[in-house]
Amino acid sequence: MKKKILFIIWSYTYGGGAEALLTSIVNHLNPEKYDISIIEYEHADYKVEPVNENIHILPPIEAVETPDRQKKGYQVYHTPEVLIEKYIKGDYDLYVSFNYQIPTFLLPCGTKNIAWIHTDVYDLGNEKVKREKELQDKAFDKARKIVAITDRTLQSLVDLFPRHKEKYVKLYNGIDIQRIELRSKEKIEWDIQRPAVIFLGRLDANKNPERLLDIFSIIHEKQPDAHLYYVGEGERKGLLSLRISELKLEEYVHLLGYQENPFPILKEADVLGLFSYAEGFNLCMLEALALGVPIVAPDIGTARLLTNNGKCGKIVDKNEDAANAMIGFMNADKREVSLECRNFVQRFALDTYIKKIEELFDSVIDEK
Repeated sequence: MKKKILFIIWSYTYGGGAEALLTSIVNHLNPEKYDISIIEYEHADYKVEPVNENIHILPPIEAVETPDRQKKGYQVYHTPEVLIEKYIKGDYDLYVSFNYQIPTFLLPCGTKNIAWIHTDVYDLGNEKVKREKELQDKAFDKARKIVAITDRTLQSLVDLFPRHKEKYVKLYNGIDIQRIELRSKEKIEWDIQRPAVIFLGRLDANKNPERLLDIFSIIHEKQPDAHLYYVGEGERKGLLSLRISELKLEEYVHLLGYQENPFPILKEADVLGLFSYAEGFNLCMLEALALGVPIVAPDIGTARLLTNNGKCGKIVDKNEDAANAMIGFMNADKREVSLECRNFVQRFALDTYIKKIEELFDSVIDEK
């Protein structure tokens, strides 16, 4: 009999990295062994994830009608049991929350659960979010295992939630390298002008896309023929567009919006720039390396690990240093850098990653 698994994610339609990672996982888990369902808390219209036919995408969670007519946001923080009873609880062998806060709040008590954390949780150390930290601590009580995808993620969990230390498991992300290479060969409508810097991700406050624009303005002064491409959507797009106009960089900075297949664009770039305030194991960094594109970033998430001692990227602090690092990659030997990146990323190949996930799932399901 197949083992039934329910993944709970904040959104599966927003076009972000967590969604893409979950898609890669569920599409490669053994279909003869697992019956897989996915439910999202927040529905958007940016992307329909390309899942296999055997994956069940459940209707998104909505507010449960109650006498006091509370909204969904109130219910998930104050009375999550009403949402769990209607949308989550069933005859599943395993429940997996795919990130912290809201997905973990929806784990049902008394069942076999895994909490999968995709970034550091140091933001919960702020006194202003004391209640959220308390709710997270309570949610972790329901989990049999808590997955951390980076060393920093693990350390943040140990620092803020030490009483759950015995549950923590470190599991680096993996990617389907062959699929990325294949999709990168598809034709696109965009004519990417080089040398090119690329941003790939959601245009939100955490990703801090404006900082890359400030860095690019320094690059433009030193290398006027350089171009910057933003691939992604989000609430910061309007502010970003305004800032581009203020800097008079409209001819050199391009907002391409969300792209269902960003890999042909990514492949043409000379360097990936990502300056988020916080990251976990960022998927677009792995994708860039798989296509031979180096990365420049501050010391966030696994950026230091993925730069491979400077061979596949640079860790920077100041904007001037970031600009110089990017210019350096623009003018480096492309074949040498590409080969180094492609060879390095092989250690994160998908088959090894999926094997570790199945071993983890089976160990929790079979636990007495």
